[in-house]
Amino acid sequence: MKYRLSAALALLPGLAMAAAPRFLPLHDTAATYVLTLPGHAAQTVTLHYSAASQRARIDGEAGLAVLANLPAGRAQILVPALHAAVRAPEFSTLATALRDADQARFTPLGRGHYAGLNCETYRINDPHGSGTACLTPDGVVLHFSGHDTHGSATLTAIRVSHPPQPASLFTLPAGYGQIDLPPGALAAILR
Repeated sequence: MKYRLSAALALLPGLAMAAAPRFLPLHDTAATYVLTLPGHAAQTVTLHYSAASQRARIDGEAGLAVLANLPAGRAQILVPALHAAVRAPEFSTLATALRDADQARFTPLGRGHYAGLNCETYRINDPHGSGTACLTPDGVVLHFSGHDTHGSATLTAIRVSHPPQPASLFTLPAGYGQIDLPPGALAAILR
């Protein structure tokens, strides 16, 4: 399930091509979402995004957090029980997909309204999956529903704000070690 959470969150911006709508926030953003995965109870996740550094942090209910450095195409999961950050090629693939999501096709479907904000709904198709997303003009995903090779997910914003995001949110906590998993190890562990 932990891998599916990461995969579901990666579905958010498999979303861009030339003339595509903005799919990453223009401003620092804190957003709370309800994430629904088939066969699992809905859970709340929180996204923190730094527009200047293009770094994201996604905190889930299980106490895990995903740190993504989009320009570098790297991501890792903070695992408090191990007092470590776990890097796996699968996580970096997700970050790279966010950074380089330039092959999707967007088809406007109309307007939407979530978390008190207006958005434009698009049908999104790319070589890895498809779905619909409702995006604000400044790039905040308010609703997403879609699927890719890792499964399907629905994400709906319930709160969005734009306070400055401290750089400390996007760095390893003091005293955390680093664990590097080889390709395929994550999938084997989570089976």
